[in-house]
Amino acid sequence: MLLIIRFLLVVILFIPAEDSFSQRKPVVRFDGLYQTVSEIDSVGNDTTYNFLRFYPDGKVLSVTSRGNAHDLKKWFHLKTKNPSVGMYEIKANRIYFSTTSNEGTVVYDGEIHDQYYLTLTIKSLINGYNHQEKYYFIKVIGLK
Repeated sequence: MLLIIRFLLVVILFIPAEDSFSQRKPVVRFDGLYQTVSEIDSVGNDTTYNFLRFYPDGKVLSVTSRGNAHDLKKWFHLKTKNPSVGMYEIKANRIYFSTTSNEGTVVYDGEIHDQYYLTLTIKSLINGYNHQEKYYFIKVIGLK
């Protein structure tokens, strides 16, 4: 019996617990932007991307742009004129927020798969757009 107890103690003390994302508090990154895959407008043939930027204090910015993540680094910040800004909340692996600009409000609700990948349902209160999007993290050096 003593041998079994010793064996169990060794197993408990020396075999690390599984380190999975589900056991850690989900996080978003602050050293870059989350970007969707490109969308091509069938009318004007313009390629656009949706971007999100999260801040440690709970603020989030959103924008749609033709540029890439590195093109945005100089102007996509809280001091930008009329940013689309809101506050995010994380509960378990879910993230909730809305962003508002002079144009109106867009509501986001989704899942943090890991710090590099989000799936969000987007509902625009501006134009009625309702869709699920995948956002991928891109680290941006020199982000202001």
